[in-house]
Order: sequence, then structure tokens, then C-alpha cells
Amino acid sequence: MTDKKRSAGTTGDVTPSPVSKGDEGFDPTAVLHTLLDYLPSGVTMFGPGLEMIASNTQLRTLLDFPDSLFADGLPSLPTLLHFNAVRGDYGPGDPEIIAAAAVERTRSMTAHVIERTRPNGTVLEIRGTPLPGGGFVTIYTDITERKKTEQALRDSEMTLRLITDNVPAMILYVDGDMVCRFANRHYAEFFELPVSAIVGCPLREIVGEAAFPNLEQNFRQALKGEPVTYQRKVLRKNGEERCIEVKLVPGAVQQDPRAGCYYMALDITEQKRAEEQIQHAAYHDVLTGLPNRLLFNERLGQAISQAKRDRTRFALLYVDLDKFKPVNDTFGHAAGDALLKGVAARICERVRASDTVARIGGDEFTVILREVAGHDAVLSVAREIIAALCVPFKLGERAQVATLGASIGVALYPDDALDHETLIKLADASMYRAKINGNCVRFFGD
Repeated sequence: MTDKKRSAGTTGDVTPSPVSKGDEGFDPTAVLHTLLDYLPSGVTMFGPGLEMIASNTQLRTLLDFPDSLFADGLPSLPTLLHFNAVRGDYGPGDPEIIAAAAVERTRSMTAHVIERTRPNGTVLEIRGTPLPGGGFVTIYTDITERKKTEQALRDSEMTLRLITDNVPAMILYVDGDMVCRFANRHYAEFFELPVSAIVGCPLREIVGEAAFPNLEQNFRQALKGEPVTYQRKVLRKNGEERCIEVKLVPGAVQQDPRAGCYYMALDITEQKRAEEQIQHAAYHDVLTGLPNRLLFNERLGQAISQAKRDRTRFALLYVDLDKFKPVNDTFGHAAGDALLKGVAARICERVRASDTVARIGGDEFTVILREVAGHDAVLSVAREIIAALCVPFKLGERAQVATLGASIGVALYPDDALDHETLIKLADASMYRAKINGNCVRFFGD
């Protein structure tokens, strides 16, 4: 460092301090010289008249000042600003006008922080601080690498958002404090929230107080480093219920909860509906929607188990339609299908919701009447079914009329049999006996 009277060929420049060396040889000015020259930033100090009081070597390096600029001692601020304007540091225009405007701005002596990109691409942060007695200190810091890193992060985030906003999944990143730090477009649209209302908000506020207790444990498990997959139903603002499948992927490498976790969800509503339809088709009659033979057998097994456990009685009714074939022959199969739907509806109207009505093929139906009191109660229900099926049916737009009848065979548990197959055989045999006369009921053993 050197004062104004020393030559410019030395490392740095400061004015001499009036403080003399102490008894131990301590020289504050020498210490200031050393500190300034070892600072990673450029430093200048200007007095009230914009005269330079001190500067360090790093300033010359950062602003690429030649030694000639300091040949006659420390240059004033107007001299430095004029030099920069002439070589184009401040952009195109008349250097005299540009430098004069810069000097006037400086005279305000106000604190400021600005960023300036030099022609060589270096980005400087310039931080000016006024001094109590007038003048100011300015710190010049090279932030080129920091700006590159920030830009790289912005580019990376833009790439991440571009990718995540175009995948059919809802994506969140939740930190260790369960605060959302990232949300993609699909999540925001699905839950009808702006991204700004999601990012930076606690998970509890995003999902709501009602849902959070059921989800908290899943997220805590993921924050401990354990992946979690679950399904949940979501009621949207329009009242529509949707089903989503969620995967929570830990962000922790070594079970560090501070790393947070990733939330990825798919709307599987249509998939679930398709599965339910397939499941329903496997166990139900396509035409009438009633349980088919497969589900009937399952329900019969359940009825036996329950009756055995509770020591109750139930009845199995085997129903066969009378005069159905002439309807198909006369009016066609479409009319026959409509007739079977009507039959199914009338039988269901005569039994309880806890009972089972099934179509096991053609024009044959079965009914499981649970917890019946005895013979008379079953007979009453069977006769009501026959009476209902004897009422003429109107078919099609031309209101064609079809008249049917029904023959019903009955087997009782545990009176007639204790096992599944025997009950069916006895009820079927009783139905064939009823078929001899038609429109009647026959119990096994009658």
C-alpha cells in the first residue's frame, strides 16, 4: 500500500494515518495496508470532495485499471468514472455526458447496492456506504461465478418444471418440516389451487385439517427413508369424488429427514371403475344385474355359515317361469330380455334388502330368504312372488302384453339339509314337482 505521495508502482494506495507507532512497534497504517490488499474484494474510500483516500490492489485487477491511471497518485472519482465511460464500461453514448451524470449521482452520498456486468463478462456487485464525516466506502465483489450458479439453478428448475408439468402425474416435494417446496402444474390443477398457494405452505394447510391426520404418518414414514404407497379418495371442490394412488419416495440418502420426500400421485379413478365393472361382470348377470350363479353360490355359503353360527333358519327358493318360451317365440328375443328384467325387478320388490335374488340361467331364478320364522312365513313370500309374476307385463313401445306364471320349489336350512349342494338339489327337485301343476309352491317333503 502507498499514500498519495508515494509512487504508483507499489501494491496498493492509502493515505498515511496520523496514528504513530506504539511502544511495541504496532503500526495501524501498516495493518490497514495488509488488510486491504488481502481482501478478496476491491475497496475504495472517497472523501467529501470525491477525492480518493484509499484503494487496494484487487480494485485495479477487478476493474482492469492500468498503472498509468495511478501514475500521479490516487485518481479522483470523476477521473475514474470518465476513464470507464471512455472505454465503454457504461455502454454506448457520449463519454463526457455519461461520466458527468455518474458524478452527479455519486454526490448524493446514499447507500446503494448495484450489479454491473463489465464488457469482459465479469459481473461485479458494487456496494457503497456513506461515511459519517462525508465521503463513502465502496466494495467491489466479483460475483460472476455466483451469477452463473444462480442461472444454472434457474435453468435447472425451468427444465425440471418443463418435464414435471408435462407428465400425467401430480408431483410435490415436501421438506423435513412438512412444508411444500415444489408443486407441478398437474397437482395445482387437480386440487384447483394456484402454485403460489402451495409452494412454501405447510402440508397441513394444503390438504386441510380433516385429511392431514390420515396422511401425516405416511409422510413421516417417508421422511425416515421408507417408501410408501397408498390410495385415497379425494372430494374435489365441484363435489366429484376421485381416487388417487400416491407414492412417497424418500429424498434422504441416509435416513436424513431434512432431505424431505417426493410425492407422486396418479388419478386412477377410471382404472378403479373399470376394475369394479370387471368385478361386477364376473359376479353379476349382464342382463338383469342380479347376482349370477357364481355369486349365488358364494352367498349361499355365507348364509349357511351365518345360520349355523346364529342357530337360525333360512329358505332357498328355486323359481322357474311358466309360459316364458311362447313370449320369445311370439315377440322375439328383445321382448324376452325386457321380460326377464321385469321379472327380476318384481321378485326383488317382494323380498328384503338382506335377502339374495339371483339369476342362475335362462328363466331360472333363486332366492335366499335369511332368518325366516318357519314354513308359513316362507310360503307367504313365495305366493307373493307368484302373484306378482302373474300380473301381465307390457313390453316395448307398442305395449305388447305377456302373461307368465311361476313354479317355486323350497328347501329349508337346517330342516331339510345342512350342506350347500343338497339344499340346491332339494329346492330344484321341489320346483320340478311344482312345475307339474304350475303357479304353485312345493316344499321338500310335502
